[in-house]
Amino acid sequence: MYDSPYSRVTYIKSKNAIFFEPKQFCKGDDYRNPFRYGAELIEKYHPTTWITDTTHGFENEEADTVWLLEEFVPKMIDSSIEKIIFIIKDDSPLMNEILGQKEALGVFFEVELVESI
Repeated sequence: MYDSPYSRVTYIKSKNAIFFEPKQFCKGDDYRNPFRYGAELIEKYHPTTWITDTTHGFENEEADTVWLLEEFVPKMIDSSIEKIIFIIKDDSPLMNEILGQKEALGVFFEVELVESI
């Protein structure tokens, strides 16, 4: 498990999923390292689902968004991941951003928005 003041990442065997939970705003390596760890878990366990809990999420710095799209997402496309789940409340201030991600990622993955798992 990856656990820092900024985020937590773990593999959930019963769901064959990577669970990513941001805890507070971060940027740079504090933002990127949990995704790197998640990529290692994908290589090790070959999960089919990536779950992001947006409860404590935040808008990304532009440089981190670019990194995510150029570095991380291509690795996910070429991996075992088939589905991405966002845990998000209907009244979340991140809803517009997540809807945009759903549209972009929906080209490559099944994407679901749920209020809880």
